[in-house]
Amino acid sequence: MKADRPATTRSRYNKHTAHLYAVMGGDGYAGPVAQCHEVNVWPLLEKVTERWDAVQARGGGTPEHYSDWTKKRDTEAADTVSRACRDTIQWMACWCGERFDADPLGLHYIAFATVIDDICIPPLDLVQGRFRMYGRSVPDLVRAMDAAGWGRDAVHALLSLVRQAIVQYAEKMDFPPGDEHVGLQAALNDSPNMWDGVMFRGNTGNAYGTAIMVARNSATGPVSFPWLMDSAICDCLSMDLCKSALGIYSTDDHQPTSSTHRADERKASYRSIYLDLIDDLVFAGAPEPLVHFGRSGFLFVQIQDRYQERRQGRRFPLAPPMLRELERLFGEVPTDEWLDEAFTAANRIRLAGSHGHTRAQEVEPPHRLHPSVPQETRATRLPA
Repeated sequence: MKADRPATTRSRYNKHTAHLYAVMGGDGYAGPVAQCHEVNVWPLLEKVTERWDAVQARGGGTPEHYSDWTKKRDTEAADTVSRACRDTIQWMACWCGERFDADPLGLHYIAFATVIDDICIPPLDLVQGRFRMYGRSVPDLVRAMDAAGWGRDAVHALLSLVRQAIVQYAEKMDFPPGDEHVGLQAALNDSPNMWDGVMFRGNTGNAYGTAIMVARNSATGPVSFPWLMDSAICDCLSMDLCKSALGIYSTDDHQPTSSTHRADERKASYRSIYLDLIDDLVFAGAPEPLVHFGRSGFLFVQIQDRYQERRQGRRFPLAPPMLRELERLFGEVPTDEWLDEAFTAANRIRLAGSHGHTRAQEVEPPHRLHPSVPQETRATRLPA
């Protein structure tokens, strides 16, 4: 459906210009790509839990709860939590400009969604309130949203957060695939089309819940479910496309486009799904803030500390202006004693300087969303 007067202009990087950029995959648009599911994810998640049970029954070890997944050499949980909140502020500024602080509840929500990516947190610890940031828990967030009259927005956002917590946990706790089983990501990446990987990618990043925060913070008024979903998917894809162009995507532990035999085809489909959906948003008349959210990965990957830290494998100091914003919007103390101890215990081998306990190989082969540009192989430090 085309709007009589779109709320924003078409992206300059589109189906008709994509072939001009080798760094984005020189073959250009390869769509339309089927937007249908071929894989039922829930049985795959159940197989992950079956593998945990089998290993524990044999007396073996499973990946540690509260292990560090940032690859930035964090020595304390406070480092990880404070930077997750810093990233949240920077993202919201990229998405909403000077309205980044219009509703602190939205910031607190996105901070929880961010830290789930950075630390291996058991979902029940999250929803039951054991895990806290700056003294707040997810149940605290639920009560605050209810008191503020969020209604259906809160229901959709919180269910999306729970889904993210489950799939992130399964992803982190899964074992590397081998002769005895096919891993979660390998099974997804064996799908005949790219849509299953795209949707799982969006769920692990909780882009749908984040899109709700952006719409509320931007005062768009009522928006449709397709607008929110298309915007959310495009946000993830534009991020990965930019990460690929800058050489950051290859350090990701879980890459939706990886495939033993069909990697180039999957990369072309990944790009083309973005080009389809961003056009759909524009021509259907979606509000400018949601269209901008979908495109924003091309902006925030370039300028946010999170991604430059990923390239360098180390943290940057928090600048005084950011420290003031963190205190104003989140509080003074990022973590409590319980979380500090759990984080240190989970990462004790890495913090001691040992490389004897890793979940996978120390060096990953380069993997980009485009095949034409070579990249130097980078060492990746996996969690202890």
